[in-house]
Amino acid sequence: MSQAGLVLVVEDEDPVRRYTVSLLEELGFTVLQASDGVEAIGILRARSAEISAMLLDHSMPGLSGEEVLAQLEREGLTVPVVLTSGYDRTSLERRFAGHEIAGYLQKPFRIETLDETVRAAVGRRAQAS
Repeated sequence: MSQAGLVLVVEDEDPVRRYTVSLLEELGFTVLQASDGVEAIGILRARSAEISAMLLDHSMPGLSGEEVLAQLEREGLTVPVVLTSGYDRTSLERRFAGHEIAGYLQKPFRIETLDETVRAAVGRRAQAS
């Protein structure tokens, strides 16, 4: 695992997921990826203790980001979550007010914003342990 941490990227759109993964790897992170919420939950069940942060797409077919968060909370799986979406942050903050969110990234995002947001989330994980 890299010094920067292990990040799970949950994104249903292949090009967006590949691009995000490549940026994170360029920034020094080790990256796992899931193309939907079901796959993400499976990865988190197996590896949540190792994962420093998760980038979670808010809108996906099947399980939405909100449903993934609810399932993780039911199972007691904790990982800092950075919510990614094309929607503005204010509407997301209202919608996800009942959930623990470590950060928000509005798509499309710049590498500097990605770096800052993910490092802050990873820092939260480090403080919690």
